[in-house]
Amino acid sequence: MKKNKNPLYVVKGKDVHEASSLIDLVIMKFNLAPAINILRNLILLLLEQVENFATYKAVKSFIDEILTRIQELGKLAGFVQR
Repeated sequence: MKKNKNPLYVVKGKDVHEASSLIDLVIMKFNLAPAINILRNLILLLLEQVENFATYKAVKSFIDEILTRIQELGKLAGFVQR
């Protein structure tokens, strides 16, 4: 395993955690894991309901809207290039 020359660390109270990437650092720093898990489970639940093309289009539109909003937040925070 290649050792990272400049590892990223997140300090929470007395605990120090090494982040594997910049995205991992942001997720750990802002404690986004629970929100990501809820979003993931919601999308999986919606995808399980797809039985025809009309439902697929509705679910795809909803997922696209969520991803667009997440990208907008990333742009505002400076994580995504404009």
